[in-house]
Amino acid sequence: MSSIYYLMFGITYECQLNCPHCCVGNYAKEKHRELSTKEIKDVLDQASTTFIVNFFGGEPTLRPDIMELISYASKKSIFVFLDTNGIRVTKDFARELKANGLEMLYVSIDSPIPEKHDNLRGMEGLFETAVGAIKNALDIGLKCSLSTYITRENLSNGEFEQVIQLARKLGATGVRYLLPTPAGRWLYNVDVRLTPKEEKKVWEIVEYPFVCRDFYFQNQSSSQCRGLSEKAYLYISPYGDVQPCCFIPLTFGNIREEPLNKIVNRMWSHPMFRHPCIYKECPMLNDDFRKKYIDKIPRGTKLPFKLHEKNSS
Repeated sequence: MSSIYYLMFGITYECQLNCPHCCVGNYAKEKHRELSTKEIKDVLDQASTTFIVNFFGGEPTLRPDIMELISYASKKSIFVFLDTNGIRVTKDFARELKANGLEMLYVSIDSPIPEKHDNLRGMEGLFETAVGAIKNALDIGLKCSLSTYITRENLSNGEFEQVIQLARKLGATGVRYLLPTPAGRWLYNVDVRLTPKEEKKVWEIVEYPFVCRDFYFQNQSSSQCRGLSEKAYLYISPYGDVQPCCFIPLTFGNIREEPLNKIVNRMWSHPMFRHPCIYKECPMLNDDFRKKYIDKIPRGTKLPFKLHEKNSS
């Protein structure tokens, strides 16, 4: 197994919200299956020294051991990031995050209009809570970026640009945005994809490095995923499944059954990683990739789907 540059670690599917665009919203919530503190630490040991460990959910702050996990990960990686909806991030909580070694907090902002953000996430007053979380983090010196996603609507009506303006007004570290991807609760909704013209408009709006697509090492001027093409990124689910990323609902093994390096070597040597689209765009945006790997998943199957060589023929 070559070194892992970016480890996205889902540590719970539990969440206070029920967002229609959630990229892991189609996974079963079975709390009893979550990896224990000890199991997560063991995976971090197996991953050796990663550049970035990004704790993800669901809502990772709901884990009672989150501070312990951040502290442990900070000794095993260069940087530790955390995604959150902001609900639990009081100033004291933010101070504790920083004290345990968190480098960057990502707070989700779906719309610059409070009512829209609240409606999308199903909780009244959430926008103000999320903005408060950003302020709390920045006030105690914790780096904090807004995390948002693009849709055709917020690209055309200017709301995506307004999120960037909001980040500057708050003094945030930056903005991370994601292109609309047929994944999670949008898995079979391919119409969410942007047209080439719309993607070009995105590239014209964003100003790197304050505004970054997906991850810092991502190709910022195309939809290519360097994390997959360079085999620098992987996702581990709250139940221990090893996946190419959180968008791709395919697993190559479970860390409760096999060592991480064995699973990762199997995954990165799979024909999937030689598909031409890997070097051009996010695979979940590519019709041929979806036909070969996603459309073959039987509807109603509990995800992630275990991929074998015979599945790729």
